Amino acid sequence: MKTLPLSQALAEAWATKVQVAPQLLEGISLTEAQAYQIQQTVYRRQGGTPYWKTGVLSDGSVFVAPVSVQNTQFSPARLNGAEFNALHVEAELAFQFNQAFMAGKEYSETEVMAAIEQVCVCIEILDSRLSHWETADEYWHLADNQMNGGMVLGTGIRDWQGIDMTQQSFELFINDQIVAADQGSHPQQDPTRLLHAFVNRSTQQGYSLEAGSWVTTGTWSGYPTANPGDIVRVHFSNIGEALLVL
Repeated sequence: MKTLPLSQALAEAWATKVQVAPQLLEGISLTEAQAYQIQQTVYRRQGGTPYWKTGVLSDGSVFVAPVSVQNTQFSPARLNGAEFNALHVEAELAFQFNQAFMAGKEYSETEVMAAIEQVCVCIEILDSRLSHWETADEYWHLADNQMNGGMVLGTGIRDWQGIDMTQQSFELFINDQIVAADQGSHPQQDPTRLLHAFVNRSTQQGYSLEAGSWVTTGTWSGYPTANPGDIVRVHFSNIGEALLVL
């Protein structure tokens, strides 16, 4: 299967905000390698990014996906909710690196952890360029930047080593109503466990992470549905908060 037409279709969907036509996707399955090939082609067409997301696939492997520069802002943020095809929001923590990691190189856990400059509260907006996103398998989602639509980076702290992630609490509000709140609810218990594998997965795939790059590390809240016009606020105790108007 040639992945270039699919890459072109996804790149156009990013630009036009119109999902890829169903007939282009019908009956096609992807391997992980093909998913990354498509993802990277779209990444290059968009000119790169200092923003990333990570998490775990069903086989337990850590994935890497670029995050759109166009739809990433610092809190308080305002994005046009009507431009998203599948509008969901997640409460997350994002980490910033103070050094670069170069494509093709491998880094030790000590190097990666020493490069974490700070952690901040993040709202990830989930969206999809796929018309069959609700039934698509995980490699389709991986090809489409793991359903990233954008993110909002809020306030945070530099003393991240003092956080007990197993006891960390958060609240997610939509229009001043709590829609998700929990403690120690990250799927890996501690999202920093993802960072070493994320960096090396990125460099193995041919990505270079520039100094100052951010990576958001997965939902603590599930993925509540939002609507255009909603006000979304996420608060992590003793870390900070982020605000988004859609």
